Parts: sequence; structure tokens; C-alpha cells
Amino acid sequence: MGSRAAQITETMPLPPGGREVGAAMRQARKWPTLLVYHRDGTELVELRPGVGQVIGRTSPSEVQIDDDSLSRQHACFTLLESGGVRVEDLGSLNGTWVQGERVTEGVARIGDEVMLGRVIITIGERAPEASLLPGLLSFERLRSTLEDEVVRARFFGRSAAILMVRAGGRESVHVSRWLSRVQAELRPIDKVGLYSLDAVAVLLPEATLGVACDIAHKISEPKEGGPTLLVGVAASPETATSAEKLLEGCRAALQRAASGRPVHSMPGGPWTWGGPSGQTPTGEQPVVESAAMRQVFMTVARLARSSIPVLLQGETGTGKEVIARALHEQSARHARPMVCVNCGAIPQQLVESTLFGYERGAFTGAVQQQKGIFEAAEGGTVFLDEVGELPLAAQAALLRVLETRRVARVGSTKEIDVDVRLIAATHRDLEAMATSGSFRLDLLFRLNTMTLDIPPLRERVEEIEPLAMRFLELANQANERRIQRIQPDALALLRSYPWSGNVRELRNAIERAVVIAEGDSISVHDLPERVRAQGRIGSHAAKEVIVASAEPAPANDAGGLRSRMQNYEAQVIVEALRACQWNQTEAARKLEMPLRTLVHRMKVLGIKKLGFGTAEPPSQPHPGGESGSDDELDE
Repeated sequence: MGSRAAQITETMPLPPGGREVGAAMRQARKWPTLLVYHRDGTELVELRPGVGQVIGRTSPSEVQIDDDSLSRQHACFTLLESGGVRVEDLGSLNGTWVQGERVTEGVARIGDEVMLGRVIITIGERAPEASLLPGLLSFERLRSTLEDEVVRARFFGRSAAILMVRAGGRESVHVSRWLSRVQAELRPIDKVGLYSLDAVAVLLPEATLGVACDIAHKISEPKEGGPTLLVGVAASPETATSAEKLLEGCRAALQRAASGRPVHSMPGGPWTWGGPSGQTPTGEQPVVESAAMRQVFMTVARLARSSIPVLLQGETGTGKEVIARALHEQSARHARPMVCVNCGAIPQQLVESTLFGYERGAFTGAVQQQKGIFEAAEGGTVFLDEVGELPLAAQAALLRVLETRRVARVGSTKEIDVDVRLIAATHRDLEAMATSGSFRLDLLFRLNTMTLDIPPLRERVEEIEPLAMRFLELANQANERRIQRIQPDALALLRSYPWSGNVRELRNAIERAVVIAEGDSISVHDLPERVRAQGRIGSHAAKEVIVASAEPAPANDAGGLRSRMQNYEAQVIVEALRACQWNQTEAARKLEMPLRTLVHRMKVLGIKKLGFGTAEPPSQPHPGGESGSDDELDE
């Protein structure tokens, strides 16, 4: 989406009769603005006396919003001398509504609400020196920021948290009616993103699970005349150590929140109780459609007959826990517990006491004897997820357990016999870690008696549609929706997208699509911006291939398909920028992608770092009114 909202400056000429209005407004220090809420975020539109601002889906509207509920030119907003805003419907299909009444032409005042299709606009006021930003990011921008924050938190051993907030009750309440309550309880460093038109996500940098819950309780405190706010909470490392898993956990927590318990956090600790066979969580059953996954599950069936350790290797979100559960449930241990441990979520000083238990008085706070995970899983299976995150001392203790089948609680010299099967999983290169000395080579030899490589989702495209339909069904149940299908062009985009977050990213995308979809199907417009943008780039690439000479890829190309696609994406973006004299707004229109997506992809691909940003700097501002200087690349 791109907008060309006019901005008022002291030197901007006013139309006849507008100078007096401008002077009076400057003296009153109240400038009416339009705060536009749409599914991808918000836009703040500045109004100029006597000059209309047309909002619609495509050009020639001044403010363009990629929402199919809007007409091409839907409505025009004009600031009046009286301080009101004239709202004129431009023959739209879905109509223009002011304060709940459909109008052909009407006047809105500060505080009023205007609806164009699904898009809600509030008439606000702003002092001239106030920020133009409404303080609400698109969900894609927030998700990208969360990914960066999780990496930073893990690298420095810090914390980060995520909240999801919506109003309680069966009827949805638009975020514009309660967002200020949320923002009033946040810190200056916190960021808010629009998850849907009735829910927001909040990123809390440097916040532990406890701090996040305190903020959530303040947000949920009842306010007279306002709706009850429900809040789901997840934190890194307590809940998970990846952005997609944090979002998944936070969303699940929000679904469990209720009026009597408005704040819910997920989960309560670094390990979860899998229980006996037959208790596989809904939606976690494996989907086996590709040849690669059929081979994996044939191996699982053979391994289930033994008790040897198994190491599962694969990217984050590929379904390693699903494979581990299948190993447990097909084994003779299926009636006994399966305990799943997130090794990255255990504080370093508590790893051994969590795994092996402790005696009363073993350390400050040990007020009673406590069994460890291996004792709790007696006769069953222990699944150590992200085993590469274990500190060296815990690795040595784990090696002893594998060799002796005995554990000693912290604070005791007595060893206890344990009978468990160990399954470990990692997305890291343990051999490289062993070479660098951060992972014990002898432990690696014990763990990889049998190694299963889980293929990424992009290598099992056949499973994308059945997985998407399963997640659609689950999202319908969780959100009380009745979405029946995914439109063919949307399915095509899902199949072509590389899914760096794999199955978990797909699930999160479908969950949000179900929430924001209108009608009985998921369309292209309901998919995340990154998926839509990738589709446009792929379409552009296909057109280029038709006219380009066919050149085979070098035989020694070690970059892989993903690397080549990223290189081509960078090339397409750079060509568009050069054609537009490095004006990002014009380049975004040329590429048919939202401006914020273009800026994000430039950052991800490191376009300025590669030298593209200075190859052909513009010598003068673009005639469209926006400069295309290199400073834009640092936004």
C-alpha cells in the first residue's frame, strides 16, 4: 500500500479563504487528521483546507489502500472552514458510513468514525509539532521487528515478550475504540502492531514473562464504559526462542483467556507433559504426502521398535516435535509419559536441577525435594528440543545419564536408575559446534546413533495444501469462523512461497488469514504481505525469463535455490529503483508492492550494503514530490 497524504507546512500556499482558517487553526493548535485503520496497519492522512483527499483501492486515489472492500475511488475528505470534514461518497459499491449512517455527502467532526467497506477512519486532532506516526505498525513490520529482537535477546542472554490483546465478548470491537488504553500502559520502547481489525500484538523488548504479565494485567483492568480486554502472553526464552513459536504460543494464550481470567500466559515452564499415547495435541498429527516425509515415517516405524537415542535435525518449525511424538506413540513406551523440554528456555543455572532434580536445601529456594525430568518420564520418553543450547556442564551430566542410565539429583551423591528413551532435536550444526568446542563431541556420538533429517516445507510442497486446510479448520474452531476454502490463486501463492519458518509460519499465516477474511474463503488479500510480495516478484521473474536467454545455473553453485531467489529478488528491486531514480514510492508502485514491504525487503537483502544504494544516486528530487535519496534506505 502506498499513500500520498498531503502534509501542511508553514510555507505551503493555502486556497482562497484558507489563510484565515489556517491561522485560526494554528492558534488553536488543533489540526484535524484522518487515522485510517486497515488490515495491514494504519495510515495518518493530513488534511489541507479546501483540498480533497480521495481514499480508494487504486490510482488515481491520493490515499491507496489494498483492500477489496474499497472501490477504486471510494470517498473524498475535505477540511472545511468550520473545522469539520466534508465526507463525500464517490459512487462506491459498499458505501460510506458516518457515525453508523450511510451518506452520499456528510460532515464529520473530531472524534467521529467513518467506515469505508472494512476500513475504519477516525477523525482526530494533532498539534503541528506532534509526530505523524499513529503508533500502530503493520503486523508484518511488527513480526519482522520481533524476529530481530528474539535474535538480539538470545545473543545477549536477555528477554523479550509478546502480547496479543482483543476485547472480550462474542461481538468484535474495533481496535480504534480501546487502543489508547493499551498504549497508556506501555513503555516508550514497546511497539504495537495491528493483528486484525479487532486485535493487536505488542512487542515488549527486555521484558521477562513476569514483567509482561504485569503489563498485561494493567491493560486488562476494567475501565468504566469500555470493553473487557483479554490478553495472551508469551516470552523468550520462557515460552520459546523463535519468533514464529512465540506468536503461536501468544495466540493460543489469548484464545484461552476469558472474562473471569483476562490474562493467560503460555506455557508455565520450560517443559511440557506429553502424557500417554492418544493425547497428541489437536492439529499436531503428521501430514505425510511427500516422498521425503514418507521416507521419514518409514524410518520412524523401524526406530520405534528400539530404544536407541535419536537425533532429529531440521530447520525451526519443520515439525521435529511431531516426529518425536510419532516415535513415542508407535513404541512399546506409548502408555508411559513423554516429557518435552525446551532446552533454550531453561536458565543456565537451573539446567541440571530441571533435568535431574534436586534435594531439599541443595540451593537457596530448594525448600523441598523435587524430581527431575528423567525421573518424571520413567518408562517413557524424554524429548530435548534445541539440545544445542545446553551449557557444557549439563552436556557432561547428560552424557553420564546416557552411559549409565542413572541420575543424581543436585545436592545428592546417590544415583537413581532411570529407564527412558532420549530423543534430541536441533536446528543447529552440532558437528560445527563440536569443532568449535561449544558442544561435546562424545555427547554428539551418543546422540546421533540414529539421525533423522527433517526436510523443510519448501521441499515438500505437496503438503502445503493439506496442512493449510487443517490449520484453516482449527482456526475456524478457535475463532468461531466459517471459512470454507482457500481460493486457487491464494493456494498458488502458498505453494510458491519458500516458508523460512516452515510449518509453524504457515500455521500462523493461515490463522491470521481466517481472522481477517471476509466471506467464506481466504483470498490473496488475506495472506501476509511477504507472501503477496514474493508472488509479485515471482511473477515479474517469470516474465523476465520469457524474454531472457536461457543460461544454465553454474554446476558449482553452492548457494542453493533460496540464495539464487534472493539474488534475483535483489536484482529486480534494484532495477525498479534505478528506473525510478531511487524514489522508493514510485518503485513500490512499479513492483506492485506496499512501500513498507519494499523498505523491509531492501533491509533484509542488504541492498545498500551491497553498494546498490550508491550506484546511481538521484541528482534531484523526483517530480512526484518525494526525494529518492540514500537516506531513505536507513528508515
